[in-house]
Amino acid sequence: MKLTSSEPLALPTPQNLKKRRNQNFLFLSPTLSYMSLEGGTDYHGRPHGTATPNTSLKREQPINYRDPTTLSVSSSSIVQSQKQSQSQSQVSSVSKPFLDQLPFIPNELIEEILSRLPVTSLLQLRCVCKSWKSLISDPYFIRKHLLSSTQDTSLNHQRIMLSSTTAEFNLKSCAVCSLIDEPSIISEELNYPVKNKFRHDGIVGSCNGLLCFAIKAERVLLWNPSIRVSKKSPSLDNNWRPGCYTAFGLGYDHISDDYKVVAVSCDPGEQHHISKTSAKVYSLATNSWRKIQDFPNGFTPYHDFGKFVSGTLNWPARCSFGSRSVNSTPDPLWVIVSFDLQKETYRQVLPPAYEKEVSSRPSLGVLGGCLSMSYDYKKTHFVVWIMKDHGVRESWVRLVTIPYLPNPEDFSYSQPFCVSENGQILLMFEFDLVLYDTRDKSFKYPRIENGKGWFDAEVYIESLVSPLNSHANGFNVQVLPFSDLHVTEKAVSDKLLS
Repeated sequence: MKLTSSEPLALPTPQNLKKRRNQNFLFLSPTLSYMSLEGGTDYHGRPHGTATPNTSLKREQPINYRDPTTLSVSSSSIVQSQKQSQSQSQVSSVSKPFLDQLPFIPNELIEEILSRLPVTSLLQLRCVCKSWKSLISDPYFIRKHLLSSTQDTSLNHQRIMLSSTTAEFNLKSCAVCSLIDEPSIISEELNYPVKNKFRHDGIVGSCNGLLCFAIKAERVLLWNPSIRVSKKSPSLDNNWRPGCYTAFGLGYDHISDDYKVVAVSCDPGEQHHISKTSAKVYSLATNSWRKIQDFPNGFTPYHDFGKFVSGTLNWPARCSFGSRSVNSTPDPLWVIVSFDLQKETYRQVLPPAYEKEVSSRPSLGVLGGCLSMSYDYKKTHFVVWIMKDHGVRESWVRLVTIPYLPNPEDFSYSQPFCVSENGQILLMFEFDLVLYDTRDKSFKYPRIENGKGWFDAEVYIESLVSPLNSHANGFNVQVLPFSDLHVTEKAVSDKLLS
């Protein structure tokens, strides 16, 4: 008999008890709920009807139906007793067999599965148990996860950070694959660690999930927005005067396992074609600036940020009139000065042979793990080159030529941010993101619902790499050598060129 709120309460009688016994049910005392006697076991593996360890095995006391105290049983208590017994019956018939059938999962397989998950999920899974928290915080796992994310050519682990053109410094982030595949998306609002909403800090670059920001050309901020951890450098202590600027660059030295920021301070002086330069390097491991060899004599970096490729930082540099290049080759008006982060030495990288007379001054970038160079040609096309073998001039290859729409005015395309597997190139034009399809020469304009108008942008990969000391929070900044990390990205660029 099932009790409902609309059904009158039926008190126990000898006839009801006999009927219950015929239905294979046992009506127990308040210390024992009734249980089904038909086959199966309870959660502890005992047959149904067997008392639990917490139950005193006493003979059921007969009920005196003439005693009014035995009839003072509320309907709610009986309903609650029946619900408890039903719950125990369900656990007893399902839980034990289910637990017996669960397979054993080796730790190696768990590690492999977790290494393929996004960072957001991993941060939540750290709370599952101590062993998982220890695994996800382990330097080897961080390295493994970074490699897995980089090898994913679908761009699922890559995001783009956007700096808005509003008066207040506002940063947003969205998935690159969503920009490419979906007509409109909603971006994520980021909480910038430095509280100065009316100062726009420049995005120096990204490396293994760490983003670098230049703060008033005096110090830098290293920030991983995926794990919301940041670190600010000490001040450069430069003696500034009007007209001076600093060209920063972020990179990783895999030999010393250290992230480094190079700052080249430039003082144009009275003769603007001849500048005085001084260089310092910031080490994340020591959290200090150190003076290094100055920029090569006769060369001044443009007011651009250095691009990190193959263990080097690369700046476009202006040549002083009559100067010789770093390698004593003829002066080509401008060159690429490359700084080796491990050896801390400079070398010259020559640009490809291109139409200098009718082109704008080129800008540098990183595309598919290769150094890229782009420029306007007669204000009708935008040309992109990539250097397949870093440092070898003969390896420059023209990747794509993107036409301008009629009347481009004074705006130019930005350096391309990334290339998808199917040949779509993401870049910016007139404060908006643009997708150019190299297959059918068409344009798409991704729509971000909660934002419009972008001043700056940077693509970064989601990672667990932390700018803090590993002893402080369990993370370690060790990563794989870039020769391994970029092997798949180069394959994408090779596919585009074929």
